[in-house]
Amino acid sequence: MVPEEIREVRQRGWRCVMCGEHSDPLIIEHRRKMCTPEGARQLIAKGEKARLN
Repeated sequence: MVPEEIREVRQRGWRCVMCGEHSDPLIIEHRRKMCTPEGARQLIAKGEKARLN
């Protein structure tokens, strides 16, 4: 993994030099929440509300 600036949000993230996967604090937080059923439900509900706006 190498550090990489994400220009859209002016934040530092990481990029894998082998596969090109990007990771940043928001991605890590979502992955952590998806590990529990309740966390997954909250993220899905939040995404559905965002589409309605």
